[in-house]
Amino acid sequence: MLTRPKCPHPAARILLWCGWAVAVERAALPQLSFLAVALATAFLFAPVRHEAWRLLRRTRWLMVVLLLTYAYTMPGTSLWPPLEWASPTLEGVRLGALRVARLALMIAGLGVLLATTVRPRLIYGLYGLARPLVWLGFDRRAFAVRLGLTLDYVEHAPKPARWLDALRAPLPDDTGPDTYTLHTERWQGCDSAVILAGLLGVWIVLA
Repeated sequence: MLTRPKCPHPAARILLWCGWAVAVERAALPQLSFLAVALATAFLFAPVRHEAWRLLRRTRWLMVVLLLTYAYTMPGTSLWPPLEWASPTLEGVRLGALRVARLALMIAGLGVLLATTVRPRLIYGLYGLARPLVWLGFDRRAFAVRLGLTLDYVEHAPKPARWLDALRAPLPDDTGPDTYTLHTERWQGCDSAVILAGLLGVWIVLA
């Protein structure tokens, strides 16, 4: 079903986030600080702020584990010499903090994508990007249908009050819609311009 085109195309939005992730991963510290300031402006909008904080809260323990792993596995100067072997290293803490900062910026950028792109459009963007995989036998239609129905079920499924209740709950039956409709969108000139601007931005950051 073809709808009125909206710019940027959902596939372009996903590609922009991929470019953001590459820029965050490869940027030097001064450029990384600039990216952090640029992203901070998006937090002025409530939907973006809510989605980004939600993702960051869900990954906070992963960040803690990363920081501790770097702090205690990287060789270097002991941060607290009286602790001897139990002390993390200064170099490890620095590298761990940098790794956590990069991960946080990637996740916050993903929050911007999720907050500004409704789920059906996001699924259609993935559907469009999976087109080259068709030559390898990948069924992108089945992928889009399963992803859409799974996300709908997760959103509307009743949440038990306790984890034990979740274990005792019967498995859901297979009754439900056997079709999933996505509204197609055409790639426009502005989408190509957005991608070119994104590539230029990544090149400037990494140059």
